[in-house]
Amino acid sequence: MNSSLHTSGAQRCHALMDRTKTVYQGIINVTPDSFSDGGQFDAPESAVAQALKLVQQGAHIVDVGGVSTRPGALEISAEAELERVLPVLKALRSQLPTDVLVSLDTSSPTVAYAAAQENLIDIINDVYSARKTRAVDTALSVKTNKSQAFGATTAHVAGHFDLGFIAMHMQGTPSNMQRHPNYENCVDEVALFLQERIEFARNCGVHWVAVDPGIGFGKTLAHNLELLCPAALAKLNELGAPVLIGLSRKSFLKMLAEAQNALPLFASKEAEMQWRDQQSALWEENCVNWGARIIRTHVIKPVS
Repeated sequence: MNSSLHTSGAQRCHALMDRTKTVYQGIINVTPDSFSDGGQFDAPESAVAQALKLVQQGAHIVDVGGVSTRPGALEISAEAELERVLPVLKALRSQLPTDVLVSLDTSSPTVAYAAAQENLIDIINDVYSARKTRAVDTALSVKTNKSQAFGATTAHVAGHFDLGFIAMHMQGTPSNMQRHPNYENCVDEVALFLQERIEFARNCGVHWVAVDPGIGFGKTLAHNLELLCPAALAKLNELGAPVLIGLSRKSFLKMLAEAQNALPLFASKEAEMQWRDQQSALWEENCVNWGARIIRTHVIKPVS
């Protein structure tokens, strides 16, 4: 029987951070249109096989996402998202080792609530950082001084079910975030936003929060590089929450190589993905050395 039936997701997150210096979060995209692996793991059988492969590589968390958040991606309905993620989450919960946590990459309170209600997840990983509201359940609705009820956010769901919560920074939305990213001071603005979202989540009753600066989400190459340095990681760590870095296979790797006249010629998409994984691993190791506690990645490389 899965130990999560007896211990809350937030408690499992705290225990994981206490026993593990560097936490690896392996990515499972159950989408037809994700950039590098769309359609590969959208069936429960293939998703479980990939998850077990990631666990064998060293994953402590398996992160399941049913909506592509690549630049230009469009939203889908909660019903469509649930059709994608619920069968996979049920299969993972029954087949993963009990010490492996399951996170759900969603910005939909409806989807998060449905998964949490069935005890299928330990963490909600929200690229919108709980800025979407939906009418989910009267117990979660937010009241104003005028007693008007508004919908709950994913943070309210996490607080209600005592799950972990990952708050990510994104300027804009996936459909428009890369059109004209603009900051006066990228690191300061990202840190200020994440501080506010930490406070919001804690006010919703969340007992474990991690923060993600959102590499590639409404950022130029220069913005990404500003965030991926020792000073920026130190500033993010001052927020008092574990810092998650998700740069695996991101387009900035290719853009940086092009700017340095160091981009190889790729014979196939597979060759490009292998190169991106190699470049990702180098950056991920640096981020760990600079203070990142959680690495969200497609292929787990042990830190030397």
